[in-house]
Amino acid sequence: MVDTRAEEERIRLVYGARSGEPYRRDRPGPAYDEYRQRVCWARAFGSAGLDDPAGLDILDIGCGSGPWLRMLLEWGADPARLHGIDLLEDRIERARAAMPATVDLRVASAWPIPFDDASMDLAACSTVFSSILDPDARLALAGQMQRVARDGGWMMVYDFAVSHPGNPDTVGIGKGEIRRLFCGCELRRMFRLTLAPPLRRLLTPRLLWLAHAIESLLPFLRTHRLYVLRKAD
Repeated sequence: MVDTRAEEERIRLVYGARSGEPYRRDRPGPAYDEYRQRVCWARAFGSAGLDDPAGLDILDIGCGSGPWLRMLLEWGADPARLHGIDLLEDRIERARAAMPATVDLRVASAWPIPFDDASMDLAACSTVFSSILDPDARLALAGQMQRVARDGGWMMVYDFAVSHPGNPDTVGIGKGEIRRLFCGCELRRMFRLTLAPPLRRLLTPRLLWLAHAIESLLPFLRTHRLYVLRKAD
């Protein structure tokens, strides 16, 4: 069993210091990012045949203040079948304030994930693996996601594909690393998204149309990936 306590404490310290006010969604940059992510998530759900989230048990690992879960609620997911965990209590409090009380939100670690084996149709996470510097801890998390997913169920991972030279607290999660982490699963689809942050910060305040054109026409400038994986029956 991998000892993940040191990595868990490091994540609490690093990201707890950044857990102030959430991003302003009414500004062009965050609003554009949310639009592009929603498009890719919709395509990911479609590629997995998950056209009706109402009948799915879904877990968001590292859910933060709950933006992804709120998106699923808008898409018709059953609040009683949505679950989210996060290490930081203030983020879970913000999520609870913004969603129905029947959504299951917990301050909890993912080592282990506090749900039964084969209890979820979909387990997902956003920019979580890139925040885990210990390769063995990343592998342990992937194992936990596979444990809670039902046979034939799904896992979706949205994350940085390349390491940021100016941010020592993150590591890129490329296709090779995904295959290492989920070696017993089938990688069904991979979507490229999110314009490189320096370009996005430069263009979205005044030239949103140009940011969209560059992201659409030059995929090599997209820094993130959304991986869609299926657990074997």
